[in-house]
This record gives sequence, C-alpha cells and structure tokens, in this order.
Amino acid sequence: MISAAARHPAVVFEQFAQSSRPIPLPAAGESREGWLDAHGFDRKGWKWPLHEAVVDAAIKDGRSLWGSGLSRDTVRPVVMKGLAAAPEWLHPILTQSPLDSVAQAAIDKELFDGHCGKLPESMYPGMRAAQQVRDASMAQTLLLAGASGPAWLIAGNGHVRSDMGVPRLLRRAAPSRSVLVIGFLERDTTGAMPTAAERRLYDIAVVTPATVREDPCAGM
Repeated sequence: MISAAARHPAVVFEQFAQSSRPIPLPAAGESREGWLDAHGFDRKGWKWPLHEAVVDAAIKDGRSLWGSGLSRDTVRPVVMKGLAAAPEWLHPILTQSPLDSVAQAAIDKELFDGHCGKLPESMYPGMRAAQQVRDASMAQTLLLAGASGPAWLIAGNGHVRSDMGVPRLLRRAAPSRSVLVIGFLERDTTGAMPTAAERRLYDIAVVTPATVREDPCAGM
C-alpha cells in the first residue's frame, strides 16, 4: 500500500516567505489575497494571478506547503558584505558546497543577461552571493519539507539549474536522496528549440511556445 505521504508531496515555493514550519492553509472564509499577503507572497512582484493554478493545486493535493523566499532585508547585507552576512542557519549548507569555477561562471552569465549587460563589475560578487543564499534557503527548506516524504520545489529556472542552483546544494547535503529536475523552457521568437546545452541543465526539459513580452532591456 502506498502511504498518503508518498502520494501527496510537500510543496516548497520560492514565492512565499521562508518559514521553518508549514504554511497554514487558507481558513474558511479567508480571502486568497489576504492569505497570500499574510505569508509573504508579493502579489505585485510575482504578477498574481500568474501562479494561481500552481498554488491552488498545492493547496488541494499537497501534503504541506512551505515558503523558502528570503526578504530583501535578509539578502541586502549579503550583497554588501558577502556570504559571511548570510543567516546563521544557512552557513552549514553554504560551507559544504562552495562554488566551483563552472557554477560561478554560470551565475555570472545569468547576472549579465538578467541585467542586460548593465550590471557594474563591482556588483558581481555581492549579487552572486545573494543568489547562493537564496538557493541555500530553498535547498534547506526542501530538506525540512521532505523529511517525511517527497517534496517539490516551485522556483525559477535559474534556481533549479543542475550546474549552479538548488540541485548542486542537494547533491552535497543529501547524497542519498533522489533529485529530479524539471525545467520549463521556451522556443525563441522564430520558433527554434532551446539548444541541447540549455536542455541538459535539467533532467526533463518541457518546451513551450514563445511568450510575447515587452523587451526588459528597452530604455535601460
């Protein structure tokens, strides 16, 4: 017989504020917006209701819900002072998995592309450290949530990349646990598939049509 814990995963969200215990589910009569706000989900920043279907599915079928997102007040000292300013509870997992040159280069390229090539060189070490700390929070919360059964992480592709993100930390922190990484990638505006190198960053790459967006670099 398959246990309830095996059938229903814990679900960890990047979008909710980090907590060392599960998020209480919405109470009877509680508005969804009020519940999101109470648990640190930045509805404007995350363009709610973009994630509504995923959140609803987790509420319906998840064993428990967890938040792993760190506040700006927590990350800001890391940007200014480096990993030494990270929360104490993240030091062990960060120390256990220092960045190698491959992971550092991958993060730096993401920073370059994500800031349209405009990020000053002096900012790279601090921004790289911030990425590491966010990844460490997700990995540590995933380990807590998965203590009694499977756990899923809902996060951006950069955080779940096998070469530089949460999977890299989990390989060191929990080598006996199985990890499956699924990335959602888009075709480009010409309809071309992501490159083989991009797809190899995930165990399973789900490719969707291109989404029409405003140019994030316009006017920078």
